[in-house]
Amino acid sequence: MITKVINYIRRRGASIPYYAVNPIKSDFRKAFGYFLYGDGIEIGALHQPLSLRGTRVRHIQYVDRMPVVQLRNHYPELSSYELVQVDIIDNGETLSAINENSLDFIIANHFIEHTRNPIGTIQTWISKLRVGGIIYMAIPDKRYTFDVGRPLTKIEHLIEDAQLSDEARREIDIEHYREYAACVDKKTGHEYEQHVKNLVSSDYSIHFHTFIGECFVELIKYLQMGKKGSLSLVGYADTVKGNDEFIVILSKGGLTFDS
Repeated sequence: MITKVINYIRRRGASIPYYAVNPIKSDFRKAFGYFLYGDGIEIGALHQPLSLRGTRVRHIQYVDRMPVVQLRNHYPELSSYELVQVDIIDNGETLSAINENSLDFIIANHFIEHTRNPIGTIQTWISKLRVGGIIYMAIPDKRYTFDVGRPLTKIEHLIEDAQLSDEARREIDIEHYREYAACVDKKTGHEYEQHVKNLVSSDYSIHFHTFIGECFVELIKYLQMGKKGSLSLVGYADTVKGNDEFIVILSKGGLTFDS
């Protein structure tokens, strides 16, 4: 398995160290915890924070855009689950409450697909990391989630999103909401129009973009262009049978621990 992972990355011109983690099909997230160390944050953990058992994490804080009480109102479908206590109220895309070069890691599982500007978001995360810092992402594979009927977000779309003004991006957001209402929530007619209005007015956190592993690696290659040495892909596992996500581990300027 891990040989295939390494070869997959090297064929696409991305960097990977000469050591590797041996991910087990049923426990990819735990295996890639190997890369985590020091002090950091997890964004949008809700009811599924990453287990840190066996990692070298010293301290973690949980970031979300609302306190727990408001999150429960926003996500009534999670009413039966325990949510993690939110330590920092902040927009996970901008992290304005976090100082630059202050973190050893950022965990963002099933989050990047919720962002309006994935390129800008990852660039912001990089700025918050110390040299050698880690971005840990588990990303849903659209082929095995409720996004299966939606078109794949292409790199050209992501580049355009990064270049738009906030106002122009909000206009495109409405098209994303429309696609989501039709393809995911299966709304039609008058019900469809009302549902779109409800999603927009509540600023509901839909999947604004959809991904598969191969296309996401292309996004990382784009981020590496012109910034040699500032971003490395140091871990990757594609979606395997029985799973619905792939995992990407990025490092700012290389790793600080022995390989």
